[in-house]
Amino acid sequence: MSDSFILPLRTKIAAGLVTSVLVAIVAAISFWTVSRAERSSEEVDHTSQVLLEQQKVLAGLADAETSARGFVLTGDSSFLTPLAAAHAGVPASIARLRALTSDPAQQARLDTLESVAMLQLQLNDQIARFRGTDGFRLASDLIRSGQGKLVMDHARAVTAAMEMEESRLLRIRTVRQEKNQRLAYLVIGIGGALAFILSLLIMWSIRADVIERELQRSVIEKQTRQLKRQAEKLESALRDARVAQQEQGRLARQMTALLESTEAGFHGMDPNGNCTFINRAGAAMLGYAVDELIGKDLHMTVHHHHPDGTPYPAEDCPIRQASRTGSSAASEHEVFWRKDGSPLSVEYSSSPIIADGEHRGAVVAFADITARKKAEAERNQLMKALARSNQELDQFAYVASHDLKAPLRGIANLSQWIEEDLGERLGGENKSQMEMLRGRVHRMEALIDGILQYSRAGRAKARPEDIDTGALVKDVVELIAPPKETKVQIATDMPTVSAERIPLQQVFMNLIGNAMKHTGNVNPLIEIGWSDAGLFYEFLVRDNGQGIAPQYHERIFGIFQTLEARDKVEGTGIGLSVVQKIVEARGGRVWVESEVGKGARFKFLWPKAKSRERV
Repeated sequence: MSDSFILPLRTKIAAGLVTSVLVAIVAAISFWTVSRAERSSEEVDHTSQVLLEQQKVLAGLADAETSARGFVLTGDSSFLTPLAAAHAGVPASIARLRALTSDPAQQARLDTLESVAMLQLQLNDQIARFRGTDGFRLASDLIRSGQGKLVMDHARAVTAAMEMEESRLLRIRTVRQEKNQRLAYLVIGIGGALAFILSLLIMWSIRADVIERELQRSVIEKQTRQLKRQAEKLESALRDARVAQQEQGRLARQMTALLESTEAGFHGMDPNGNCTFINRAGAAMLGYAVDELIGKDLHMTVHHHHPDGTPYPAEDCPIRQASRTGSSAASEHEVFWRKDGSPLSVEYSSSPIIADGEHRGAVVAFADITARKKAEAERNQLMKALARSNQELDQFAYVASHDLKAPLRGIANLSQWIEEDLGERLGGENKSQMEMLRGRVHRMEALIDGILQYSRAGRAKARPEDIDTGALVKDVVELIAPPKETKVQIATDMPTVSAERIPLQQVFMNLIGNAMKHTGNVNPLIEIGWSDAGLFYEFLVRDNGQGIAPQYHERIFGIFQTLEARDKVEGTGIGLSVVQKIVEARGGRVWVESEVGKGARFKFLWPKAKSRERV
């Protein structure tokens, strides 16, 4: 290496060292000037804090005075809230002022201000106490006395003196701060400019001496090859991106068509709760155009109040939480608010939006349930009306049965008296007619009892209990007391059900009584059994009578329907109707299996567990 090359290189190294020293000196001076500027800024902030705390003291005293006077005028204790706040805030502000000031004159003024402030708070407490205990007059007299004004004027004078002193300090410190800032900017600017100029000169010299033309050509050729390979990769990536973009566009068009074709509302939100998209149906439900909602905070726009009109804080909103955290939320009873301020009853569900493994917000589906809520309200009203109607029906049936039975008993008693008065003069035919008359009367009484029983069937309410159906059937058989020649067979393993006793007893009593009327004349037999039918027990009452033709299987369950004349087989034609009504009210069903000459098998399904009755 030649001497002509070594000497310039040493010179360049020396110039670099000089530049480094210059940069270090500029940095030190800059640090010193910036530190002075920061101290000046802190002094200005300190003075501003003192002025702010003074204003807080005066504002607290003014609020206390206004609070006491508002309470005197209205008697509403809610006006005393600012007075209570002043009791906490004014002493705290005075304490902060005492910590912020060190000047003896300011401390003396602060002592005076503290005394005046405490006096003002005590005076307002006394005014409120007089209003609460002695009424309006004494409190208003104390206000008109002018003591509060004198105290407040004194407080304002003290704070004005303190503010004047602090304002003077603020002006001095502000001037000092501006001076220090200008000095810092000047030092940093000059030093930075010198360092930049020296650096440029050094770099230019090094570049001119070190970089050679052949090396430059080699580097350029290498870079060209690299750029070509990168261009090929970039072109391939662009092709893939175009294909992906086309697929994305197709999917977006499909999604848009799907959202626009549904009547439900859909809208998307970013993690901050702002609307990213909404379909036309959803915007129309809310009374907006789509463009009016894009970018808006949806909670503040359509979900800002509860159904009762109270404000709905955004931090309590499940939809907002779902958009922020990626959780899910749903509600079947909620209210959104339309553009015109009217409520919209909705049900909604929210699901998170995840893209590339990151949470991007939430999508919310909602639907207008106004019609459903109206239908539910109408249903409740109809249910109440039906309950009243059932109660009135019970009352009417009871009164009607009582009023109808009275003359019937009179007819029966009168026929009995006529028969007793005539004695032997009443011929055999006339006597049988009298007995027939009383039979018709008893039949009419049974018919009235049957109508009353039918009107109440399926609507009687009682506490469910565990019932041994075998014991229940035995009690029913003993109550009916069939003739001695009638044999009754009861399955030995009858189940236990949880049900109301009286309705189940009515079912067995009517079916066993019906079987007893229609058993055969030779070896009459009645069988009671059961089988398991899943959620139900299937009970069976069988007789060995003449049977029932298939075309009458449905007819016999109609009210007042009998297949034989009532003079031949006594009955009202109501019993099977009552059975059907009771069983179907508990979700079961009753039917008959029979053929002429082969007896009849009456079956019914009874739920294993207590079921909800249908009204």
